[in-house]
Amino acid sequence: MHLKCVHVKASAFSKIILFPVFFFIFIYSKAQVEVSVGYNANELVQMLLGQGVTISNITGSGLQSSSNPNIWQAGKFNGGLPDIGIDSGIVLTSGNALLAQGPNNNSGAGYGAGNPGDPMLTSLAGVNTNDACIIEFDFTPYYDTIVFRYVFGSEEYHQYVTSYNDIFAFFISGPNPMGGSYNNENIALIPGTNLAVSMYNINFGNDYGDCPKGNSCINCEYLIDNCESGTSIEYDAYTVVFTAMAVVVPCQTYHLKLAIADALDSSLDTGVFLEAGSFSSPGITITPQYSTAAGQAVAVEGCSFVDLVVSLPMVQPDTVWLVFDSIRGTATNGVDCNFISDSIFIPPGELSNFIHIVPVYDGEIEPLENFIFYFSSTSCSGTQVDSVRVDIADWNPVDIGSDTIICEGQFITFDAGEGYRTYLWQDGSSQRYFTTNQAGTISVTVYDVYQCPSFDALQLNVAPLPQPLMIKHN
Repeated sequence: MHLKCVHVKASAFSKIILFPVFFFIFIYSKAQVEVSVGYNANELVQMLLGQGVTISNITGSGLQSSSNPNIWQAGKFNGGLPDIGIDSGIVLTSGNALLAQGPNNNSGAGYGAGNPGDPMLTSLAGVNTNDACIIEFDFTPYYDTIVFRYVFGSEEYHQYVTSYNDIFAFFISGPNPMGGSYNNENIALIPGTNLAVSMYNINFGNDYGDCPKGNSCINCEYLIDNCESGTSIEYDAYTVVFTAMAVVVPCQTYHLKLAIADALDSSLDTGVFLEAGSFSSPGITITPQYSTAAGQAVAVEGCSFVDLVVSLPMVQPDTVWLVFDSIRGTATNGVDCNFISDSIFIPPGELSNFIHIVPVYDGEIEPLENFIFYFSSTSCSGTQVDSVRVDIADWNPVDIGSDTIICEGQFITFDAGEGYRTYLWQDGSSQRYFTTNQAGTISVTVYDVYQCPSFDALQLNVAPLPQPLMIKHN
């Protein structure tokens, strides 16, 4: 059987490796986010590159100040978690990349790099631009979608959201699978809209004329105020993590332009943080999600289950079917678990669906068992078979025996068995063995290595000793 899907093609991943040009790297560290500068366009794009795409024809402009060679508008960053939601990547700014580092302790951080603006950004902003920082490259996707993640921030928040509005955009050009072509179309959009991510379109208002935020809201659910918290970046506000996305034709060549610039003046800086490894062309992914309490990647008989989640990179207008080539492994379908279908569909408008797999407790002690799901994937170079494995482990319930009786004064020891992580007897003791001579209910709760619980109990009775027999002598 083969992969059947509508508007979605799976493929192998590939990556092109570019050889970096080595030169002196300036590093300045101030807080959680650390920015380093001195990189060329090839090196910056390499950090962005993820799976499922190849790239070529990389160029850059405005990466370095034209008036001061020690000032760089672009750089790499690390340490963005948890504040900005991206751990590492590259940052493009409209001034000095080092000023992007936090904490936010400057009410007006900015630098005029002396570089020109960009005609495309000027047209988008509706005003003149300055200090444009741009990276461009061609790419070939292996799937029908390209994505990457980013955060936008600015020192012009909150007081200049209706006046200066520094600009950035991600322009894509190439074949549009819906017909025609993309012609420098901006894909940095607010989710569910055609609105560009900008200070005009995302803000808290401008009531105070200073850093503290106003009391109105324009898509402000996407904005984080940084005036008072002063996290690991300098900018007065920044967005949540956005995902730029475009539907593409697999194996065709596209052009992408990442650009940012000052609008009107060059006083205050604006920056966009792009996540390392996030520029990718994702296809269908299949991921086991186990419910086992210990967090282990195994489903346990009688205790936990696993959902085999099949996900799309983006919603589709039609039903998408995945038919497995085969389901193999040491476990038996319908015996060691509920019966598993060899196909799954994702409804229109949904991103994922799952196969629910519940192991069946059979009372037998067996080695670790598994199912292996094989499915075909298609890349620009042909078809290959991929697989994903699901593991099933035994559950070993505790057994301390049945109701019993002892004689008065006699001690008895109960054994809960070996291999459990914790033991808890009715009196609070926590060892494997429990010794007593008292009548009552004897019970124990154990947790195994998978944190699966088991309970057993019995009734202990104590028979009194017989009274001494009186013997009389005549």
